[in-house]
Amino acid sequence: MSEATPGKWTRAFFEKLQKDLLGDVAGPENKRRTRILEAATELFMRQGYRKTSVDEIARRANVAKGTVYLHFENKSALLMHAIAAEKQVLFEQLAPVLDGSLVEEDRLHFYVRFLLTVGRDLPLTARLMSGDNEVLFALEEWDPALLEKGQMIGEQWLSALIEEAAPYEFDEANRRERANVLLTLRWFVTMLLEPRFRGGRSLDELADTFADVLVYGLVNRPPGQKDRLSDDDEEDA
Repeated sequence: MSEATPGKWTRAFFEKLQKDLLGDVAGPENKRRTRILEAATELFMRQGYRKTSVDEIARRANVAKGTVYLHFENKSALLMHAIAAEKQVLFEQLAPVLDGSLVEEDRLHFYVRFLLTVGRDLPLTARLMSGDNEVLFALEEWDPALLEKGQMIGEQWLSALIEEAAPYEFDEANRRERANVLLTLRWFVTMLLEPRFRGGRSLDELADTFADVLVYGLVNRPPGQKDRLSDDDEEDA
């Protein structure tokens, strides 16, 4: 297989999409703004969106309440901007998928594995993906259509990754169906943070095996593993 070309699904595409959906969430470089976002993220994660007030965020960030409103329109805007800040980490983590440096099957495998570890690496994003009611409430306040737009884009991108990994195997309807099945993994991302659900495995170990099963199946082994097993058989002989 040759290296895949990322087509429209590049970092630049997703950064523009984020700006189109949320506006200029980056904002100017400002230490106070950064402190406010960090304080908001910490409080949202610890006690939830509804129970966190702008007053608490201001106290945690050591700024006046009015300063918070200089940078953010309201509390839902704060949450959306905090999630957007996490997306910069997402772009870095997904670089091998977005820049086309991996071959087709490996791109799909990488993305599925990422979905399973997002709860650890992007906690606010994971809460959004897994249907946290409080985060969804804030999203409704910000833009009721945003969740549907995100779902549609995620489905289209994953469908494109499936098409690249298994060209000519599925028609468009079947690709979309498989993409939707894989996207249901988002409902489990926070659950997998609990060791008792991982059967003694680390999150990374579980994600690797899970991605192997989903991408390569239960019967066919991953390409690299096939090669290793063949070498071992020759040595045994």
